[in-house]
Amino acid sequence: MKKFILSTFFIITVGCASTEQGASFSGASFEYIEPIGSDIAYLQLETEEKTDGFGFAPYPHTAIIYELCSREGENGTFGYAGDIKVSTELKLGNPATVKVASGKPIFVAFGLIHPVNGYECTSKYIFTPERGKTYSMVNSVSWSECPTKVGVISNDNQVLPINGLQVLDKATNLQLENKGVNVIRKKCKT
Repeated sequence: MKKFILSTFFIITVGCASTEQGASFSGASFEYIEPIGSDIAYLQLETEEKTDGFGFAPYPHTAIIYELCSREGENGTFGYAGDIKVSTELKLGNPATVKVASGKPIFVAFGLIHPVNGYECTSKYIFTPERGKTYSMVNSVSWSECPTKVGVISNDNQVLPINGLQVLDKATNLQLENKGVNVIRKKCKT
């Protein structure tokens, strides 16, 4: 019983303490809706492990997707496009593959976001998907670190670096806003 209490305390302490001092996302979330048309690329999202240490699916990881609304100078303005939940117990599965618009930059934050205890640890990227290509993001299931391995999958199934990838893992809310990404999940004005 003593070991159970100590291990429960450790899990709650690690689960409640965010390892990230950077940006966090707020505002109402909704499910991502894939674009229709021929100018698409694919985003393959998955967790490194498909089960936790006890044989259960890990807590669902979340990808927050933003699309470019407009471009002004070097930076643009991004609008919230939706969340994607990645888990073997959900309809998209693990890995989850979704369509994204190609030819214009997108912002993706992918990682572990737990709404109950406030834990949030995501890797953040801006890149321009190329038509027909598949982009892989594999996230750690660890609660103490949240790295994501990213790359574009080549024709011979090798994972290669993404051209023009901006890594914003340590960005604060203000730094993301300076890049045109609002952290309150605000859509593009139509």
